[in-house]
Amino acid sequence: MRNPERRVRKIPFVVVLLILCCPLLLSTRLPAEERGPSTAGERAKAIDLTRKLETDPLNPQAEEWRVWLAKWIDEVPDVIVPVCPGLLPQLLRSNRNYAHELAMQVVYSSAAFIVEHPKQQVDQQAVFQAGVDGMLKSYQSILKAKPRARWYFLDSLIQMRDKGELKEYLRKQIDNNCISGLQA
Repeated sequence: MRNPERRVRKIPFVVVLLILCCPLLLSTRLPAEERGPSTAGERAKAIDLTRKLETDPLNPQAEEWRVWLAKWIDEVPDVIVPVCPGLLPQLLRSNRNYAHELAMQVVYSSAAFIVEHPKQQVDQQAVFQAGVDGMLKSYQSILKAKPRARWYFLDSLIQMRDKGELKEYLRKQIDNNCISGLQA
């Protein structure tokens, strides 16, 4: 049974990845090279919205924040977020328990990390680590309001994080499932 309080529009994650990876699909916007680099105000807004989504992912404005972030990441030429569908495939294969929002949170938190640490943009391990850390924060925030939205898989990632084992797990996932240099 669907929760009537939840008004989040479902967009398949694969579609979002195509939009992020294939800017030519969006004929109504300017190509990234014509758009120009992000402004300081946009970067600050991206960080702010990302942190809000990590701490308050069920906020009534959350969908608006997600739309802004996805569009901004797609358009700006100076924040290049690597994507790896094989990093956390459990989220991509599911439509339950906020899977789409959590999968996209990896992208948003990765982008915020890149903005805050531009010299580490080429370090996929650091970028993906930041993305997963942000997603886990968002997941834990969801659980505070919706305890039944629990995922065994995400709980195991939290346990790995708390034991200091998450970095190695992600390194293996990246090495085995991500194409080096794959970027949006």
